Amino acid sequence: MPRRNLLLSVVFAATAAAALVAPREAQADTSIWLTAGGGYGLQHGNERDAYDRASVVSFSAGVGSTPLGNWVVGGLLRTTTYLSLGTDVDLSARFATGGFARGQWGLALDAGPGWRSWSLATNYGHFPLHAMLLGGLPWGLQLGVGADFFNLDGGPAARGAVALLEIDFMRLTVMRQGATDKWWENPSPAGGRLPRDNAP
Repeated sequence: MPRRNLLLSVVFAATAAAALVAPREAQADTSIWLTAGGGYGLQHGNERDAYDRASVVSFSAGVGSTPLGNWVVGGLLRTTTYLSLGTDVDLSARFATGGFARGQWGLALDAGPGWRSWSLATNYGHFPLHAMLLGGLPWGLQLGVGADFFNLDGGPAARGAVALLEIDFMRLTVMRQGATDKWWENPSPAGGRLPRDNAP
């Protein structure tokens, strides 16, 4: 009897694993973001009571709900490196318009907790809350303005701001549909095509 139970357990586990990794049509309905960019930022050092300025390099990746909706909700992991200070890692929820997700004009708001890996991070707020407003343009371009505030570990509060110019490689390629198809057609956009885009 124990052998039979073991065999049934193995069969069940293998079936469950196959079901989890098997391709599903629903996976095509996911919005995807993958960005790189740079800009300029400042962070308040509590010890000196002054703002330190730095050039910034930023990368982010995330997924969200179907791009065919008016609103898209998802999650995003972002690294922001202040070249003279260190790197922030933020885990954010993203709320975006459908136009943003489809690589056209639109807006997105990212908000969530962050972690500062720098040696002096406690002086700048070790676990800040981060928020960023992004304006999406066609061809994967986006402009972002963000702020850091509070401190989740109860130490000195973070106070900072950043401005970024980024390119989202997914919004430029696989997610893109709409007016830019006239110049560079995306024959099969991720998530499917809006019915109005099929009109002559």
